[in-house]
Amino acid sequence: MAPPAARRVLVLGLLAGCLALLPFLRDDLGASRAFLPLCLSAAVVCDLVTAALLAAHFLSRGSAQLLGLACAYLAAGLLAVVHLLIAPGALTDAGVLSAGGQAPAWLWAIAHGALPIGLAAALWGGPATVRRRLAGPTARRARALTLAFATVACAAALLTWVIVSLGSDLPTIVEDGRLSDLGVLAGPLVVGLDLLALVVVARRGRRSAVERRLLIVVACLLAATALTLATLERSTVGWYASSLLDLVASALLLALLIGGVSRLGALGTVADHRAGAADALTGVKTRAATLVAAEQLHRSRADGAPLGVALIDVDGLKAIGDRHGPLAADAVLMSVAGRLRGLVRDADVLGRAGDEGFLIVLPDTDVDGVTLAIDRAIAAIREQRVGTWAHDVRTTASAGIAMVGRGDEAIAEALVAADLALNQAKAHGRDQVVSPMRGQVVPLRRAGAGPPRG
Repeated sequence: MAPPAARRVLVLGLLAGCLALLPFLRDDLGASRAFLPLCLSAAVVCDLVTAALLAAHFLSRGSAQLLGLACAYLAAGLLAVVHLLIAPGALTDAGVLSAGGQAPAWLWAIAHGALPIGLAAALWGGPATVRRRLAGPTARRARALTLAFATVACAAALLTWVIVSLGSDLPTIVEDGRLSDLGVLAGPLVVGLDLLALVVVARRGRRSAVERRLLIVVACLLAATALTLATLERSTVGWYASSLLDLVASALLLALLIGGVSRLGALGTVADHRAGAADALTGVKTRAATLVAAEQLHRSRADGAPLGVALIDVDGLKAIGDRHGPLAADAVLMSVAGRLRGLVRDADVLGRAGDEGFLIVLPDTDVDGVTLAIDRAIAAIREQRVGTWAHDVRTTASAGIAMVGRGDEAIAEALVAADLALNQAKAHGRDQVVSPMRGQVVPLRRAGAGPPRG
């Protein structure tokens, strides 16, 4: 996977290429009857296959983000089908559905405004309760997927009916190669939505391979939107370039997913019955189940894909138990576990690591991303009071991070390294994260009152 610098160069190169085309955007390259139907057909295939692969990943992992992305690509594929049927010159001279001259322009505006926003919204995944329910071992994922896809299909069918029914009565947004008054408002709105989606995707704190690829997808859609608005006429340099960018945007994520098809079976099956076991006190996975999941992620990851582990211990838990009783210590662990569940991604694995702490496995996350994620977790524990059965106390936590290497013993070796880092964090005052990216212990900002020692 490309490093951050390479991705930035790619996005900047895309911008530079679009700027270089500006003087030639309206130059006529001549009509090609095969170009539009081929591009739209290829986009339909790419979008629908991508939706199917994302749906398969969702069924195996239970990630709400994957379900959202699958729905977004399904919607894009269905809209591309409608565009293929409506656009004059695609399948027939007047369009199969004969929806009227403004229908393709309206459909284009809806697709280019809604798809990037849909992709950005999918990365959120919905409320935490929904995400946890879908990721749970008893979730009825097939039913959720069927309901979501049926909703998308109905929405696409309703949109098609509205556009075809209105036909020539649709308000004019493009006329004689120029934007109408309504188009002058709609065009910048679509560009603004694309820019908003690009910012949302780019500002993700830590991005998986899919999320990194989505950054390029949204950038391509934004560039295609800008080129289309700057051209507005077929057979020009800008029109051909924007069509190709739309096709590239459809194919980018598909190429990544096809590379992972061979690993999908391993991701969806668990070789040990303990993989679904939950800790009775905190509700997170047991230590055994977490280790099984970690081994599975290690065996199934792509070459070069990062995998991080983090050990988190609650500082002063023994002292809390001595002062307020064992039930109070249990309540603190339950509260911390709930806080961690709200911070980790669906793809991350959260489990117990011992009497006082937790183990988190973070797939597709490099050392910078793991450190950032665990920094946030430690800060969340520090900054909020933790409820016990009878008292509210403040506590902190310490963490050690390690990256998983290669080989059969890589998980065990990473856990040893993370444990050594955790001990170093405790030895240097606690309330901090020790990570491979830091040459020395870097204490985080202290809370007003530290935890009791113990």
